[in-house]
Formats: sequence, structure tokens, C-alpha cells
Amino acid sequence: MDGGSARRAAPSLGVSVRVASVADDRDYGATQEKEKEDTMLLPDRNTVDRLLRHYRAQERTVLARPCDLSARRRFEDTAYTLCVLMGERTAREAVHAAERYVAGSRPAPRQALEGLPGA
Repeated sequence: MDGGSARRAAPSLGVSVRVASVADDRDYGATQEKEKEDTMLLPDRNTVDRLLRHYRAQERTVLARPCDLSARRRFEDTAYTLCVLMGERTAREAVHAAERYVAGSRPAPRQALEGLPGA
């Protein structure tokens, strides 16, 4: 390699991927958030909408039957799936992001926390 970055086609997927080198580390921090927004994969809106409705129905079930452990487990599994799909750390954030996303807007980019590596 010539010390820069290169693009290659992934043979099995037919998509281009970015191959980073040590030279890229200098500028990585400044452009990390911009590249993250540009390359973020977004989930299917219909899937998010269905999962959000499922989450709300399970939430009502858990509130009506708080001692039903299997209902709670299903609710927590759905919450976790929403977190993964929406790229959020808590169920509350994931539900809000999913509601915004289903309504037609992109998920809001995260604010970098000061004092943490990569911020």
C-alpha cells in the first residue's frame, strides 16, 4: 500500500469497503462522526414500526401482570432488539429514536462526551 487509504470490492458481497492504514489515524478523530453518519446502516422502517408496536403491547402486558416472568423476559428481549437496531444504549433512548425514525426523520446523531477516548 502507499500509506493512504484504499477502496476494494468485497468479493462475496459486491460492496466497497474502506481499508484504513496507520496514516489515517492522524485524521480519524476529526472525521469519525462525519463518516459514521455517512456510513450508518439504517434498519427497515416497517420492521422498526412493527417492533415498536410489539414493544408497546408487551409494555402494557408487563404493567398489567408484573409478576409474569415470561412476559417480562419477552419485553426485555424486544427492548434489547430495539436498542441494537437503533444504536442506543437504553430502551428509553431506543424507543424515542424508533418513534422519530418511523415518523420519517433519521435517528439523531450522538453527541460526543468530553474526556472520553475518541471524543
